Amino acid sequence: MTLSTSRFGAFHAAVHGGRQPFAWQQRLLEQIVRDRRWPRVLDLPTGSGKTTCIDIALFALALDAEQQMEKRWCPRRIAMVVDRRMVVNQVAERGHVLLRTLLTSTDTAVVETAKRLRSLTREGEEPLGVFTLRGGMPKDDGWARTPDQPLIIASTVDQVGSRMLMQGYGVSQGMKPVNAGLLANDTLLLLDEVHLSEPFRQTLDQLARLRGRFSGNGMKTRFFHTFLSATPGAGTGTGTEPSFALLDEEKKPDSPLGPRLHANKPVRLVEVEDRTTLEKKCTEQAIALLERHRTVAVVVNRVASASMIARQLTESLGSKVIVTLLIGRMRPLDCDGVLRELRPAVQTGRMRNDDLPKRIIVGTQCIEAGADFDFDALITEAASLDSLRQRFGRIDRLGSYGKAEGVIIYDNCRKLKEDLKQRGEKPSLADDDPIYGKALGETVRWLKMQEKERSKRLKEELKKLRGEAKQQAEEQLARRVQVDFGVLALDVPAGNELAKLLVPKSNAPTLLPAYLDLWAQTSPAPSQVPDVSLWLHGPSSGPADVQVIWRADLSESVLQRRDLEMAIAIVTAVRPSSLEAMSLPFATAQAWLAGQLARELGDTEGATPADIVHVDAKGRPALCWKGDESEIVFARPGTDSSLRPGDTIVVPASYGGIRNGCFEASSNEPVRDRAEQAEFFARGRPVLRLHPAIVEALGLRLPLDEPDEARLVLGHLASDGDRPEWKRLWMKKLSINRGALVVAGEPAWTVLEGRHVPLAELRSVVRPEETLEDGIELTTDGDDSFHAGRAVSLAEHSVDVESFAREYAMRCGLGSWLAEHIAFAAWLHDIGKADRRFQLMLRGGSEIEYFKDETPWAKSAIPPGARKVHRLAQQKSGYPRGARHEVQSLAMLQGQREVLAACLKRHDAAMEPDLDLVLHLIGSHHGYCRPFAPVVLDDAPVDVALSAHTSPTYGELDFAGTPSRHELHRLDSPLADRFWSLIAKYGWQELCWLEAILRLADHRASEEKRNASIDA
Repeated sequence: MTLSTSRFGAFHAAVHGGRQPFAWQQRLLEQIVRDRRWPRVLDLPTGSGKTTCIDIALFALALDAEQQMEKRWCPRRIAMVVDRRMVVNQVAERGHVLLRTLLTSTDTAVVETAKRLRSLTREGEEPLGVFTLRGGMPKDDGWARTPDQPLIIASTVDQVGSRMLMQGYGVSQGMKPVNAGLLANDTLLLLDEVHLSEPFRQTLDQLARLRGRFSGNGMKTRFFHTFLSATPGAGTGTGTEPSFALLDEEKKPDSPLGPRLHANKPVRLVEVEDRTTLEKKCTEQAIALLERHRTVAVVVNRVASASMIARQLTESLGSKVIVTLLIGRMRPLDCDGVLRELRPAVQTGRMRNDDLPKRIIVGTQCIEAGADFDFDALITEAASLDSLRQRFGRIDRLGSYGKAEGVIIYDNCRKLKEDLKQRGEKPSLADDDPIYGKALGETVRWLKMQEKERSKRLKEELKKLRGEAKQQAEEQLARRVQVDFGVLALDVPAGNELAKLLVPKSNAPTLLPAYLDLWAQTSPAPSQVPDVSLWLHGPSSGPADVQVIWRADLSESVLQRRDLEMAIAIVTAVRPSSLEAMSLPFATAQAWLAGQLARELGDTEGATPADIVHVDAKGRPALCWKGDESEIVFARPGTDSSLRPGDTIVVPASYGGIRNGCFEASSNEPVRDRAEQAEFFARGRPVLRLHPAIVEALGLRLPLDEPDEARLVLGHLASDGDRPEWKRLWMKKLSINRGALVVAGEPAWTVLEGRHVPLAELRSVVRPEETLEDGIELTTDGDDSFHAGRAVSLAEHSVDVESFAREYAMRCGLGSWLAEHIAFAAWLHDIGKADRRFQLMLRGGSEIEYFKDETPWAKSAIPPGARKVHRLAQQKSGYPRGARHEVQSLAMLQGQREVLAACLKRHDAAMEPDLDLVLHLIGSHHGYCRPFAPVVLDDAPVDVALSAHTSPTYGELDFAGTPSRHELHRLDSPLADRFWSLIAKYGWQELCWLEAILRLADHRASEEKRNASIDA
């Protein structure tokens, strides 16, 4: 069937329970399809359904898929970015709803949309991938699995911005170019609540202008960025393009949006003298509002205050009322559990039922913007006007409740001012709030003025009334005097008067080409690299967050004695996943490890803790996770083993730090280890560590020293219908497989492994709101990438990667000329593995095995996790530690330029081949040579030759003996000059994009062979 914009209503209804799109949503779709571009600014009020932009972008992509490749304009990756973690989770939920509908619906519009989306990606892939980019996790790049699959990505400014600028927080050096290439090309970036992210908005605009200089190179980047905001004065710059906004008829009370836009939300202002009183007053007001409402929210500006208020409410109300603490500092799996229990009471569109228990939700800024929560009433700490409007947008969102009300509690800092005066300091310092600056006080003064003016006006009206009408008006006077925070009810000022009421906005520094040049050098990195946080959050931002993972099988004694090999072996057994990681401000994590406290500020990205205690203690050790390059670090700064911003650390569960799912530095209770569930949900890999602490925490009774007996018990438990479906499937898969590995702990323990569970099967047994991600088991990022568990010949692997690379490049619209260059590089990328010593290493260092079969291999039969075996094989083979086979490939190709050019000219004789691009793609396919090759001293060099290297496309090539002591690591080698000439020709992120195509082809070819081996 044909698909057109007129079918969007049917598609939307199938996805969202029969609801038709609003008029503006249909209008936006028609506009972007007509103009073949997105508007720069979408100026849409709270509650108008801005998140539907994801649906619109996906449907537009399906419409565009039928165009000829060279005419396509629509990006296949849709990234919704907002600086609130709770909102990020809900954006991902919407993506999962879309995916489930595409996979299961029989509606003709949905079936055709799914068909067209599938046509954009390789056969066998799902029509859509949905991912949340959280704190970077080395060797955890499931979202970056393929370059051609349509994706919905939910993330924060930190994660998307740092990756786009080639400095991905927590991303390994080798994968930084891949992340940058994918996010900065073929991507629609929807920056939601742009008023929260002014520096990043400026950076996006500056980057777009800089990238424009490369528009003549013939590459279609298909990158768009669009700003969304419901806040007046959002600061969308000086662009002349008009914003996309609601039409007058779409705002009328009788329009479909009318009840949302015209709902009344009267608000009282209460003043207190210090922060302690503010916390007590929040507690009192919440209890009072429960007399009239069933679901009440309390939103404050500091995490510590939220925790205190939640404790006070719990102590006061006991079991009569459910009190939930909701902050951004939660592990995703913990957050899923809290939201699953909370959803029936707060989800927009729910049936309000008096039979449900009463609830109070205590939160921070994490729920103020874009979150799909619908409370009956709200108590909030005073903030800037834009923040307050966002918070009151969380009550009576659909306008159907009709009884919503709110309270703003303002700390006038009277006691603090008196203390400052006694200390000889200026009392006015207290008026400059550390989060909202002077805007907080200005907003309170403006609200008081509004109340005064409303009171005066209403009293004048009362004078004109008589009798019963006057009596009724007098009874309503107190409520009508209150400021109404309804979407269209608030008479917001303009110009300079408005600017005083808005949260202070930082400006990003000017983005100079020199900074991009420095960031582009990912291997080796320059000694001085500009901190990208300045361009994400402005000069006042804090350093990158630290990701913290708790493990029960990692003991503090192993870390204290610096047994790095054992620590890595313990953690590698179940590789860390972002689903079990908590993101903490660097100073908070540093102080926590040191046993000191840092008083936090707001619960936002880029926030900096206040009153940071100087860390002078070494503190408790942690494992800084970097795969094979992991190290043990401590809190104290200034040493080689210090904790650094952006690190991912693994700590013993005995360290504590979590209470009720939220970070609590003072908690000493052992933390629940979530590794088994995270591995299953993130990578579809069933594992179980037969470690006493793990098994006990999972509520299982298993024979720890008898793996086969343990499997039998798990098989019986899998039939227990009282357990969650995912857990029964997990047990079943573990019971029928015999895979296992032994961790050499003290004492040693076994890790049971099950066969990989396909994502479709896993999705069938988890709740819709639970987080699943299609993780990857095999990448080429690391020294163990050639240990795949199955021997694969060099000839077979080279042809496989060539095929993947050509198909990816063509699907991504790069054109046949670039596609052939990438495919040609893919065919030649591993010829350096012909080194006899490398072949011995692939065979475990055995001369006998190599004598029996001298066929060049690309992959070894040694399992990827067998680190001791890998190291022994390298030592026995004589292959220099740290040597790079891809650099040897370059050495073998250096004298073959005419032959290589002739191969490429067979496909396009009219175009001059770009051999520099081919050679760079080969040299960088593990992330090195950007711009220099690693320094390697080969004390026993050999000649490396390869004969009859054959491709169905390029024929057969022979490579004569080339010395392994090629010295391409020297500063005068051609690698660096080649890198900079390609940057000048293609662009910073564009070159990353070309590298990503080849590297992901290499990943997937390796993964396909490994999966075939596992299935066999």
